[in-house]
Amino acid sequence: MHIKLALLGFGNVHRALARLLLRKTDVLRDEYNLTISVTGIATHSRGFAIDPAGLDLVRALELVEAGQKLDALHQGEPVRDTLALIAACPADLVMEATWLDPRSGQPAIDYVRAALQAGRHVVTANKGPVAYAYRDLLALAKAQDRGFFFESTVMDGAPVLGIGREALLATDVKRIRGILNSTTNYVLTCLERGIDFEDAIIQAQEIGVAEADPATDLEGWDSAVKITVLANVIMGADLRPSDVDRTGIMATSVQEAQAAVQAGERIKLVCEAVRDDATGMVRASVRPMRLPFADPLSQVQQTSSAVTFETDTLHHLTLVEGDTDPTTTAYGMLVDMINILRGRYRYESF
Repeated sequence: MHIKLALLGFGNVHRALARLLLRKTDVLRDEYNLTISVTGIATHSRGFAIDPAGLDLVRALELVEAGQKLDALHQGEPVRDTLALIAACPADLVMEATWLDPRSGQPAIDYVRAALQAGRHVVTANKGPVAYAYRDLLALAKAQDRGFFFESTVMDGAPVLGIGREALLATDVKRIRGILNSTTNYVLTCLERGIDFEDAIIQAQEIGVAEADPATDLEGWDSAVKITVLANVIMGADLRPSDVDRTGIMATSVQEAQAAVQAGERIKLVCEAVRDDATGMVRASVRPMRLPFADPLSQVQQTSSAVTFETDTLHHLTLVEGDTDPTTTAYGMLVDMINILRGRYRYESF
């Protein structure tokens, strides 16, 4: 089976995906009977390129990483924007990893909707479409008989949503607790070690964990979007990030972090979604909490992440992901692609 891909965005994640596709060419062919060509790439600042015969990924990587535009690779009429590329590109599956406004989910929602309406399968690494428009987009995907997967929206390539789709069957998920933001977890780890808040942020930026403006992470917005995704997909909620009771870590000090450790606890930014037994409603929160050392989440350090499911059958199931990089996120997208092409998107429980 030959599959044509369009990549929306060509930042760190999709460049890592391009390298992963090149490195895994033999595995995809020999183990999954898949050959792949990338027929389109849309970028925010490096232009657009379509080639129905398949773009030269090595050359595309060289151009973008040299600060040059992709226009030299383009075949056909000029493409002015990402929506035009979605319409014009001969792709079977659209991989979406563009810039996101965490307060609105745009423009990713429009891109995913346009791709599904055009009859393409969609894999996205963006949290926004799932946090703000999950039910609508899922209904559209089902109506079009197309896959809509998003494993990399929470905990990068760790199979958190895959567990919900294929492993947590015939069970009642009562609570989800997690440490889901690498920047805040790194900063809190630094505070424990006596590094002040500003220096901790600088260190996080230097290792590529924190953005130039880390407010979205530090104020808990990123965490709120992620717990919304988990609540909506795994617990059947219909929340928006604005529904989450949110407190960030801006007020946390070195003294507080070290005092917690001396008391046998750690301060963590805990994301939580809980189902009310009486009403069946799900409420969600993000807030700094002191967790005892006996709690598995208290042991998640540096840029690692973790999530715990509490159900009526498994009781407590914790998944921990070690330090991550763009390749781990890209891997989650690769797995989604394979699962869509294997027909897994027809699981009604997802």
